[in-house]
This record gives sequence, C-alpha cells and structure tokens, in this order.
Amino acid sequence: MSNRFSRFISRIGERRLLLVIAGVAFGFQLLNLRAPNFYGEPFLVAKNIVASKGYVFAYPITTPIGPTCYVTPLYVYLQVPFLYFPWGERAIQVMNLLFLQAGCFVVYRFFRRFTSSSVALLSFAVLSFYVPFWILSYTLDPNSLNLVLLALTVECVYLLLVFPSLRQWIWFGILIGIQMLLRPDIALGAVLFSILIVLWNRSFATVKGIAVAAILSLVIVSPWTIRNYMLFHKFVLVSANAGMNLYEGNNPVATGEFSELPATPESRQDFSEIAEYSKTHDQIDVDRLRLKISEQWILAHPGKVFILDLKKAWYHWFGRPIMGEQFHYTFQRDALMFKIFGVLMLLFGLYGLNAIRNPKLQSLFITVFIYSTLVSAIFFVQSRHRILKVDPFLLPLAIVGLISALGYIRNPMRRPDLLVEAEQGEASSA
Repeated sequence: MSNRFSRFISRIGERRLLLVIAGVAFGFQLLNLRAPNFYGEPFLVAKNIVASKGYVFAYPITTPIGPTCYVTPLYVYLQVPFLYFPWGERAIQVMNLLFLQAGCFVVYRFFRRFTSSSVALLSFAVLSFYVPFWILSYTLDPNSLNLVLLALTVECVYLLLVFPSLRQWIWFGILIGIQMLLRPDIALGAVLFSILIVLWNRSFATVKGIAVAAILSLVIVSPWTIRNYMLFHKFVLVSANAGMNLYEGNNPVATGEFSELPATPESRQDFSEIAEYSKTHDQIDVDRLRLKISEQWILAHPGKVFILDLKKAWYHWFGRPIMGEQFHYTFQRDALMFKIFGVLMLLFGLYGLNAIRNPKLQSLFITVFIYSTLVSAIFFVQSRHRILKVDPFLLPLAIVGLISALGYIRNPMRRPDLLVEAEQGEASSA
C-alpha cells in the first residue's frame, strides 16, 4: 500500500474514515431498500405469534400448521416486536442492515490484527459495498445476524489459537450456544474449530476449555430443549429440520439443490410413504422419517452420493446452474456477474491466503471454508452458505492477494509491508 495512502489515513484518522465508510454504505443500502420478496420461515412463525396463534408452522409439503420446533427461535423472537407496528417489515430490514454493518466491522477489526490500516480499511469498504450482503439483508431471514455471529466466532477461535484463556473459552461457548438457536449447522463448525484448536494447542487445558464451552452452549439452548420436550414429549435439542434438509440433498431425484428431476418410481414411493405417515404423526416424527429415508438412500447408493457431493461442493464454490430467485436477485444477469466476481475473488483470495504467512491464521480460514463446504455437501446447496460463511473472509483475503500481487510485480525482490503485523498484531491483542 502506498505511503501516500497511509499518510492520508494518518491525517484524517482511521476511526473517522471507518465511520465515513460505514455511514455512506448504510445510506446507499437504505436508498436501495425495496420491499422484501422473500419471507423466511422465522418471519412466518413471528407473524403467527403476533396473530395470537402461538409458535406454529406447517412442516413443509406434508403436514398442516401446528405447534412446531422446525424453526429455531432466536430470530423469530427478534422479529416479533417489530411486527406489532405497521412499519414492521421495513424495520426488520433496517435491523438486518445494522447487523450487517456490525459484521463488517468485526471482520475489519479481525483483519486489522495482522494487516496494515490501509488494507483493513479497504477491506471494510469492499465488504460494506458488497451487494450480495445487501440482498441477503433485505430478506426477512437471519442472514446478517448469522454473518456477525460467525465473524465474532472466527475472531474468538483465532484468539484461542494464539492466546487461549478461560475468558475466551466462555465467550466461545456463548457464541456457539446463541448460534445454535439461530442456525444449528454451527454445531459442525464448533466441532471443526475445536479440532483445529486441539491440533495447535495439545494440552489438558484445551480439553477443559472445550468442555466449558460445550456446557455453556448446552445451558444456553436448554430452555428451548425443555420447551420442546414439555410440548412434544420428545427430545429435540434445538430444531427438527435436519431430516428435511438431508432428504432434500440426498434422495432419488436430488440434484444438489432441490429435487428438480422428473419423479421416479422410487421418489414417488418415498413421497407417498411420507405423506401417509404425516396423517398420524407430528412434525418431529415426520422429520425423523425423512432423516431415516435419506440415510437409507445414502447407504444404498454410495456411488451416486459421492458424485452428488462433488457436484454440491462445485455448486457451493462456483454457483449453481439456476440462480436468480435463489439469490433473490431481480435479474438473471446479476447472477452471472456474481459468478465471474466469485471466481476472481477465489483466485486472489487463495493468493492472499498464501501471502499472509501465518500458519495458524491460514488453518483457521481453511477450516471456515471446509465447514461451509461440508454444510452444502451434506445437505443441499443454498447460496447463503457461500455468501455468509466464505465471502466475509475471502473478500479481505482477495484484497490482500491483489495488493500483494501488485507489489510483487513492481518489485519481485521485496516483500510487501501490508502483512507485517501478523506477529505484532498477536502481541498487541494479548
């Protein structure tokens, strides 16, 4: 990064520039705010609560509306207060945009630990004006809240890698517990992050820390678990939707996205069995049946599953064949632009990942990418997995890679100084 830009930052002030970027980005986000065209499941449950129907929802396809634990509760109850007012939907969108700003700031703060102020500010600007984040924030889904919580979790894991402490383990447990009440796939992330920490810090203190974090997470979700047992007389830790998601990604007509192929005798038989079962069983049992059917199909078709998983991993990284509405874009050409930008971001991001020369940090980013890919490969590909779990970290890495590549072209013998603070940043964060 040029000395001129660094002097400009010093003259204006890093914090002041940060506020200006955030303010301008937030203003543009509000100017482009449009009525939502995608109503997520938490929003529909929140509407039922406001309408005095209770925490009810119709399990997809087969069951009528009724008491449910299909939808996780955190974002539902965050939306309920807004829906009592006539501007409720717009207020929820603004809340999402504020969560997005918070998430961009957390990622900026995280990258500021090991990059120069110039790189961190540029990364913050790119994140703040990254339109896919805006689009997912405009929907009435917990996307931006998911982003900020994951960013805080990654930052926490990094501190556990370099300076493990009881305080950080407690914070890690709290973050995992909160996210379990939002999107339970974080359980897979928690396992992968814990394995990563153990590989770098092989000590009894690490094992105790993981135990503390696990207990705290279970304590946080326990009120909802107790509610589920008292209502359904069955154990459901957080939500009963794993069967639905696993079946959508693993069934006789699965494509990696949704079941788009023409029906087959096997798929018709499965649907008939599920529909008949739904007449006499509640949503939890129906979801468990879907889980059982999908597991049986996986065991019976290992070759198909392997090819399907590869296809889902490809879709996850390079975009699905059908996008448009699934990305909540207005025009299909936006999806093509996103694919092109995504490939460039991946190339420069990988170069930036290599350029940071911090093994712990590199392994952390790789773990995040593996976590995101596995979620898509196990279940089915949803655009938000890539955007919310990968792009917040891949975008800044692409900035690092681009600037590092430009610096190398200008002077192949000189290491760029934008990465110098990897060791200094660790020391200052202690």
